Amino acid sequence: MSVARSTRSLFGRRLASSPSPRKGSCPLIQSRPLQSSAPRSARRSRFRNVTAEKLGLTDPARLEAYRQQKFPEYTEEELEALAKTYTPEQMEAIRAGEAAVNPDDMIIQGRLREDMHRLDYVEDFSKMDPRFDVKPESRVIPEEVRWLNDSDWLDEYGSKLLGLSLDREEAKLQQATIRALKRVKESKGDEMVDLTMEELDDLEANPKKLEKLLEVSSSSTRSRPKKSDLPPREDDKFQEKLDGLRQAWRTAMEKELDELDRQDDIEQKPEVPSSRSRMEAGTSGLLRKTSAEAPALGKIPGVAGLYKTLVKASDDADDESGAFEEFKRITGMTVQQIESLYCKCIVRRFVANQTRLGKIRSISVMAIAGNGDGWLGLGIAKSTEMGLANDTARMLAIRNMKPIRRYENRTIFGKVKAKVSGTVVELFNKPPGWGIRCPHRIFEICRAVGIHDLAARIPRSKSPMNSVKATVHALMNQPDPDLIALGRGKKMVDVRKVYYGGSVH
Repeated sequence: MSVARSTRSLFGRRLASSPSPRKGSCPLIQSRPLQSSAPRSARRSRFRNVTAEKLGLTDPARLEAYRQQKFPEYTEEELEALAKTYTPEQMEAIRAGEAAVNPDDMIIQGRLREDMHRLDYVEDFSKMDPRFDVKPESRVIPEEVRWLNDSDWLDEYGSKLLGLSLDREEAKLQQATIRALKRVKESKGDEMVDLTMEELDDLEANPKKLEKLLEVSSSSTRSRPKKSDLPPREDDKFQEKLDGLRQAWRTAMEKELDELDRQDDIEQKPEVPSSRSRMEAGTSGLLRKTSAEAPALGKIPGVAGLYKTLVKASDDADDESGAFEEFKRITGMTVQQIESLYCKCIVRRFVANQTRLGKIRSISVMAIAGNGDGWLGLGIAKSTEMGLANDTARMLAIRNMKPIRRYENRTIFGKVKAKVSGTVVELFNKPPGWGIRCPHRIFEICRAVGIHDLAARIPRSKSPMNSVKATVHALMNQPDPDLIALGRGKKMVDVRKVYYGGSVH
């Protein structure tokens, strides 16, 4: 209780609440309510009370005009247009629905919105509006992922290929059947074959239409008259024509089947070299026929036999000291083959090993080896002697040679990126005549492997050893389009080789 208000004022009756005094009650005094908020007056509705007379619901003339404006009946033209879209049963349902719904009930009891957010339709709910309609829930039964092993995948892939080949053979047989039918029609079956030549040409172009035609003909033959229903003479004539038609049909089909067998024998599939043959083919391989490079010069006429290479009986004359003896046993190469390889030391650095006796200094050498025709090897050796480290690195590079995939024996397949420690190397394939535009170490690697069109970029660390390792790793892990197409179950065709004969200009 506030100290500014007396107890008498608190417990006394208010003047406004009880104007007539009662006996035995507290005295009538002027008082105020306990709360500090203002008294609430009687509320008024925000909406006007619109009567039925103002809406025109009691006037039959205005009600009829409103009915014709909002709910008109179907005219004869509209019913004819609906009959073209709906079946007779659906039209009966539409008429029954129109008769069951009373427009007066919709006018008096319903409510037609005229605001900007009203629905665009009143009775046509064939299309869903995402603003108002709720999307129906579709129950999806999750299926467990089935991972195929190698044998199951090969079986499934083989079945798909077999299905494609069977469909192709079936289409060929259907086309042969149509051609035989055309021969029969041209010879003696013009009266027996109902199809025209244009229809037969259409069936030959689209063999799938033949199945639909056979289904329709099988259903129509049920209503035809039987042979016993025909007169005897007409039955004999019909049988003679039918026998002649069958004989002509057999002859035409035999000719068409012989023609199909002859075409299968003549047809030759193009020889597609494998990845291994592409690596080992070299400059005179299968890809030279479709390559953008100029063909090899070959032997010049008139010079053959003038220059002969000295053929040695054994490699002992080249390896008098026996330095290559163990290496020949490991690699299976001759001394001449080893000496013909391109070898170069591209990275040298001085290292030191700290021991209790002091620092032991040595030299670390990284060398590459290649035959210039798709083979590359990398070797790293360390020794206290420069010559020994160089020779060991070269021998290790030759021993570690592996095949590198090349596109048209001149560039790589697509864009390749590799990362070793903090060094990132990006290699890009380029068109013929581009050249090798890259750092000098990558240039030597490309020359060893036989790549002539390439661009490279090293955006981060330029460490010599890491850049060489990353380049070799990128060349070893190029994307194989053949494997990608095989995994997706598709056939890959090089457009430039197949359609343009290797021409790029």
